[in-house]
Amino acid sequence: MRCSGWSSHVISACSAAAAALLFVAPAAAATPEMTLSVDPPTVRVGENVDVVFSVPNGDDKWGVDHVTLGIPADFQLWDAEAKTGWTQSRTGQAVTWGGGQIPRGQFGRFAIRGTAPRNPETVLFNVLLGDSKGKSTTYHVGLLVSDAQPHDTDARSLGKAALVVAIVAGILALGALATALYLWVRRPPLG
Repeated sequence: MRCSGWSSHVISACSAAAAALLFVAPAAAATPEMTLSVDPPTVRVGENVDVVFSVPNGDDKWGVDHVTLGIPADFQLWDAEAKTGWTQSRTGQAVTWGGGQIPRGQFGRFAIRGTAPRNPETVLFNVLLGDSKGKSTTYHVGLLVSDAQPHDTDARSLGKAALVVAIVAGILALGALATALYLWVRRPPLG
């Protein structure tokens, strides 16, 4: 496949999709319905960001009762979400929530706040889920850190699109007016 014509946005989107496929997979064998996701999947270099991990309990009948996020060293961790019914502890670049419960077939969200690394890369978070019987599963979750500019999708883009449509409509109207004037001038005299 030829890639020379691809825009940086397409390359960033493809990179994010590839990272999601490669890194949002359990390190140990797990059931197919167990997926862990991260939102947003892509951040800008040096950006202050809230990162939310959606943590599933696909088939653990005892329920997930502790979650530990291992934060990459180059991601500056500020703080972590306080969750009702869960205790929280922090040791260096790791945050552990415990004492709560994610019942079988459901998921919980766990959030951190910090600053993305200063260089474009994919950083890996280690996410450990455990139950009261000692069973645990570790996920390696990739977060794409990009230096690409965000896609302009705000009101200015809509305004630009409306302006283009108005200009094209104006040109078409002028063309129709010119044609009508030409036909009126060229019509045979009444008589």
